[in-house]
Amino acid sequence: MVVPSGSRGAQGGWLEGLGIPEHEQTAYLRVLAAPHRTAAELAAELGTTAERAERLLAALTEQGLVNRHDGEGARWSAAAPDVAVEALLLRREEELLRTRGRVAELMRAYRRAHRPHADDLVEVVTGQAAIAERWRQLQDGARRSLAMFDKPPHIVRSDPALEHALLDRGVRVRAVYEAGSVSAPGRLAEIREIVEAGEEARMLPELPCKLAIVDDRWAMLPVASGAELHGAVLVRASSLLDALSGMFEAYWQRAVRVPQARADRAEPDRRTELLTLLSAGFTDDSIARQLGVSPRTVQRWVREVMDALGARTRFQAGIQAARAGLL
Repeated sequence: MVVPSGSRGAQGGWLEGLGIPEHEQTAYLRVLAAPHRTAAELAAELGTTAERAERLLAALTEQGLVNRHDGEGARWSAAAPDVAVEALLLRREEELLRTRGRVAELMRAYRRAHRPHADDLVEVVTGQAAIAERWRQLQDGARRSLAMFDKPPHIVRSDPALEHALLDRGVRVRAVYEAGSVSAPGRLAEIREIVEAGEEARMLPELPCKLAIVDDRWAMLPVASGAELHGAVLVRASSLLDALSGMFEAYWQRAVRVPQARADRAEPDRRTELLTLLSAGFTDDSIARQLGVSPRTVQRWVREVMDALGARTRFQAGIQAARAGLL
């Protein structure tokens, strides 16, 4: 008797893709190779009982793979594969199409079960004391980076000791200061001290909001802008946090570097300070307070710097200074 190659033990699993078990495949291939087989003959070839062979033949008959010939002593022959197997293929394709139609329903159930709760991504902190405490906790937990928009109003005075601790443990600290945040007497000197300790500081005339981003894991910003800060939003890792990080980087690239303090008051240092404050949007009066001179002196210095740079406006003076590497 010849059995199709690969059929012994149903090697290769000819019909597994149709959901037919291996032992039924073996029985089918035996009947295919020798038609008009009795259950007893099949049992002898498979090394099993006649009862088990009859159950295999009944299962194959239900699948349409074999036909029973009634008469004296029942016998079975295989149905033509091009018809029988094709019918099974069409049936399986219909089942797959029905299953595919249910995928959308399954995905809806999956999303309902895995949808993140708003509380997992955003937390609202209310009250100035609670906001200050959460801000302290974020700084204490920083391990790699801290990025900030420093914009009035401030609910607590900056703590240089806390930032020194961040820098001492290797945290990269970057801050963009709004002009109004630097104009207070002595504030620029404080910023320069922390810059010498390792902070990277820049300035802009105006910032969109207060913001702090810690380790690209958390961000904290006010619930609403205004003179009083009563609520803050803590944002955890999400597309919203990614957007806030992108906004910080965009403003960081536009900002003017805060020059480090110098030991003397030589003319080149004064010009650098003046250009920095001009580019950051300081008024003449604010610049006068920062530099400890009169507004008339500031106006005279501004005219001198603009003439030296060939600039017609303060904005042009800042651009020319940046191109000349003076900032």
